Amino acid sequence: MSFLTRFGGTVSVAMIAALLASMPATLRLREGGVDLLPAWLTLGGLAIAPMLLLIPLARLAREGLRSVWQQGESRALERTAAAMVFAGTWLWFLSALGAQLREKTHHHALGGVTFAIAAAVALVAIALVARRLAVILTTLREKRRALGTGAALAAIVLSAAILALRIARGAPELDESARAMLVDGLAFALALAFFARKTFEERVLVPRLGPPAAVCILVVAMHTLATSMTALKALEQLCPLHFAILSGFARLAI
Repeated sequence: MSFLTRFGGTVSVAMIAALLASMPATLRLREGGVDLLPAWLTLGGLAIAPMLLLIPLARLAREGLRSVWQQGESRALERTAAAMVFAGTWLWFLSALGAQLREKTHHHALGGVTFAIAAAVALVAIALVARRLAVILTTLREKRRALGTGAALAAIVLSAAILALRIARGAPELDESARAMLVDGLAFALALAFFARKTFEERVLVPRLGPPAAVCILVVAMHTLATSMTALKALEQLCPLHFAILSGFARLAI
């Protein structure tokens, strides 16, 4: 496959991922007085460039994880359980620590330093615990496979449940902007996870039709933002993630 074909396929996939990831924000922008199709194309156009950068990185990460998985295939379940325990515990700790510091610390600089130090210490400590957990689960599965497998699956499920409950508990306390940022971030993450595969690029028409369509979407986005103050104000108020992308583009252009 030639370089132009691969590049066209990547642009096409980035465009599709950007449009899908922008659907939740599109509904909010419509509530701000912008028509549905221009809102969708504008938000999708803003997200194309970040997706064009993030999708190759997501693919590299996917290939790296696949190689690690294949090298230690017999210990894949234990490693997955340890990784889930690490991620769930560390993110829960960061969430709880941030809430405490926001409530009791009035000096923002001191609070930021405290948060960074505590996060780094917790990262190391929880990583050591997760590594030890992987060793324990491996030993348990070697001696009693059914019990070890059940323990590993229970660790995965409980870690995911604890993390989900923490997010659900904290969501009502967030303001509208933070909720919108969280929803859009999850939409971006899901789109990246889905389009990290190269299945769509292997289709014949995708690399050929994607780049011209992406250019048209970018033109519509630029025209909408340049001519509609309603769209620009609604973007700032209702779509903080896409507005941050737009602000980044504006700083690069200066």
